[in-house]
Amino acid sequence: MKKSLFFITGLFLLSFSCINAQVTSGFKAGLNIADVNGLSFNNDGSASADRIENQLDGKRTSYFVGFLVDIPISEKLSFMPEFIFSQQGKNLESFRLDYLNLPLGLKLNLSNLYINAGPQVGVKVWDPNKSGIFSNFEASAFGGLGYIFDSNIFIEARYTYGLTDIFQDDNNFTFDNTGNIRFSGLEGKNVVIQLGIGYRL
Repeated sequence: MKKSLFFITGLFLLSFSCINAQVTSGFKAGLNIADVNGLSFNNDGSASADRIENQLDGKRTSYFVGFLVDIPISEKLSFMPEFIFSQQGKNLESFRLDYLNLPLGLKLNLSNLYINAGPQVGVKVWDPNKSGIFSNFEASAFGGLGYIFDSNIFIEARYTYGLTDIFQDDNNFTFDNTGNIRFSGLEGKNVVIQLGIGYRL
């Protein structure tokens, strides 16, 4: 885990090197509406399909918080790396995952309005199961729309879509103590809607 944190922190700090332009920074936080897209699995237990669907149903409503840097490339374009703690996964307690994410976005400035998009890498920092069925890393892509007020307060809506499976290749999972709900071959990708507010220093 320490190596993972050093890796993502190193990528974040690398974005500062060889930069002559004036940069700005800020903080942001807000609401996450998270889910696992394309969730599939083998039913190895005796529970019915309806019971399994009921257990797995439900998005996770949680939060994110983080730090950002805005590095101008041109008058309207900038590079904006961020360092974000984000709660993701599903509402089911066993599928609630927390990540440290590094979005690496390009930001198009349209006066006070802006659009951003780019890739993101994430390191899983919390898994309630400690079962090893979830991958430690994930990759995703994001796009967002924001507005900066004259007071340097900004609001932003963002959609993030996972590109990699959040589960290990070889996985199996027992949900209840009776063993009636058992999965194997789990597959799925994170999807997150973020609604946030922030302040530029």
